Amino acid sequence: MSDVISKSIRLLHALKPSEQEQEWGATELSKRLDMPVQTVHRLLSTLAKHGIVYKNKETRKFRLGLTLMHLGFMVWENLSVRNIARPIMEQLTVRTRESCYLTVREGNEGIFVDSVDSPQLLRIAEPVGMRLPLYKGASKKVILAHLPTKKQLSILNELNSPIEPLQPELEKIKKNGYAISFGETTEGTASVAAPIFNWDNQPIGSISIAGPEIRFKNEIMDYFIFEVKNAALEISEELGW
Repeated sequence: MSDVISKSIRLLHALKPSEQEQEWGATELSKRLDMPVQTVHRLLSTLAKHGIVYKNKETRKFRLGLTLMHLGFMVWENLSVRNIARPIMEQLTVRTRESCYLTVREGNEGIFVDSVDSPQLLRIAEPVGMRLPLYKGASKKVILAHLPTKKQLSILNELNSPIEPLQPELEKIKKNGYAISFGETTEGTASVAAPIFNWDNQPIGSISIAGPEIRFKNEIMDYFIFEVKNAALEISEELGW
């Protein structure tokens, strides 16, 4: 298996476009890589099925596919959102005095990719890198709620999560533009989250604040919601939304 992966990676590097050439034939690639032409054909066919390479039906030559570009944009987007979000997160923590988290979606899960700790002695400090299913916790649910309904159902089915109890909550989250959770990720904690959108109007992540449940009382919740939604809007606009 590792040999196949290694050969595939070599093949993809060989397909990098140049000023002179944008496409290559299997025989030419075979000679360049000193690889049997049958192996090159087999690998190219498999990669083409997944959109990693594209076969020009007229020339019967190959070039890199749009799936790679899409994956590249996803990587760039995640790096970009962290750089853009960081100063906004720091200001949000200053204004709310609660820990702030940046969550991005990866498949059916949400991952904490950055955080700013609360200055208060009693605070929440969830680890960066922690991943949870999209139906668990405000920072994940707010992403799920803003995905198309068909995608929501597909994700919940794959996660074996009951759909009926969640649907009204997801509809309410989408309508309000924010999510609140109490003790869903860690017992005794509370969180407020709002979605982050990219240039293509897709919910790619969320920004949230979290702290001890005792501090998330009615009299301050409106303020927390206002600040979190504004921070999410600012990040989204910076991403071209």
